[in-house]
Amino acid sequence: MHPLEKKIEKLIAAEKLLATGETVVVGLSAGPDSLALWYLLLALAARLRLTLIAAYADHGLRPTETEAEAQLVRETATAAGLACEIGKLPVRQHAKAAGLSLEHAGRELRYRFLREVAARHGASRIAVGHTADDQAEELLLRLVRGTGRKGLGGMAARSGEIIRPLLTIPKAEVLAYLQERHLACCQDSSNLDRRYLRNRVRLDLLPWLEAHCNPSIRQTLRQTATVLADEEVLLETLTAAAWEKVAAAEQAELRFSCAALLAQPKAIQRRLLEQAVVRCGSIPSFRLIEQLLRLAAAAEPGRLHLAHGLRVWRQGRVLCFAHPQGRVRRRGDLLAPPAPFQVAVPAPGRYELPAIGALLSVERLESPASVAPEPGVLWLDAAAVAFPLLVRSPRPGDRFHPLGAPGRRKLSDFLTDRKIPAPERWRVPVVEAADGRIIALAGLRIDEAVRVTETTAALVRLTLQPR
Repeated sequence: MHPLEKKIEKLIAAEKLLATGETVVVGLSAGPDSLALWYLLLALAARLRLTLIAAYADHGLRPTETEAEAQLVRETATAAGLACEIGKLPVRQHAKAAGLSLEHAGRELRYRFLREVAARHGASRIAVGHTADDQAEELLLRLVRGTGRKGLGGMAARSGEIIRPLLTIPKAEVLAYLQERHLACCQDSSNLDRRYLRNRVRLDLLPWLEAHCNPSIRQTLRQTATVLADEEVLLETLTAAAWEKVAAAEQAELRFSCAALLAQPKAIQRRLLEQAVVRCGSIPSFRLIEQLLRLAAAAEPGRLHLAHGLRVWRQGRVLCFAHPQGRVRRRGDLLAPPAPFQVAVPAPGRYELPAIGALLSVERLESPASVAPEPGVLWLDAAAVAFPLLVRSPRPGDRFHPLGAPGRRKLSDFLTDRKIPAPERWRVPVVEAADGRIIALAGLRIDEAVRVTETTAALVRLTLQPR
């Protein structure tokens, strides 16, 4: 075996990149890195009982070159008696439709194509030809564009089904292998196009750093990425443990204990908030995380308006993340409830509550019936219910005596105990008797004054149903 083949075999075993007998899709561009990867895996295929599938993605950006590349990939796969798939990707159209750069759009479609090929062939792994030089370039790119510690860990040798067996191998070693094996490859002209930032980093920035700052800059960058990636594993473990202490999901709301959050080291605080923003479908940035940290530590209530209807506000000692009106592209205070609603209920019947999308049924039963608990159903003593009733939205200062409680309470305190998010409380239907007393919160609780007793002769049944 060639020394590089032995090295790759040991690396695959050490990193657990492949298991014996697996089917592997190899992203084969016909360039030197991916072709070297193909031949290295092919040399190990018999020993590891691997089945290889060649997959070539035509991005449609270099029509004068791609046919020769596709032909070389076909011939390479055919010579080994293995399957080959060629995919034509609409990169320009996708970039325009999604508002992406050509590079970003190409990467998205390329990995989508490789996963589709893997699914068709029952492959459990997708191998791509990133080398140690690519890792150094990627680290500089992420520094230039801005990233956190996780990003500075660089690419992983294994990420889900994606594996990168050459990630620790310098490109010079890859090229030497091809030369010694007398293996032909194609050269992608777009790799010389300085319109792409990655090429400027490869062709200009790295050589300048080598000449003027550190002759071993590539190795230094790779070592830095390795150290940061290992530390990232530890930080992820600490963050997961802290999440259990800090975060709680309640209905459609994510809630953070400000005290528990601020008790964590600052690095963990940032990671927890980043994770919260990502879970809520938004994109964290340094500026946003700093704003959230200030909000959590502030003495006064406050709120932040994020994209797609995401709102973050501090309620007492709790930081709340929610989409009060769904994932909408809307500016302004989405936490403010709509205009108050009220519906008159002159007698038993069925009443629409369009403001909250519900139907309230009010029935009088002349003889006692079963009062077994049912979702959305409340039972009242008919003798204590005086019509007409008014069903309305909550008002500041509302109080009632919840059934089973020791005395009267603020409606807001009761809803807090029920863990109903503040932005949702306007939807709770308050049932008010003719004399102005609150006799029930439809679907939740009745007032002690209208409870069913042994002397109850007739019942009123309130049923709240979504429409």
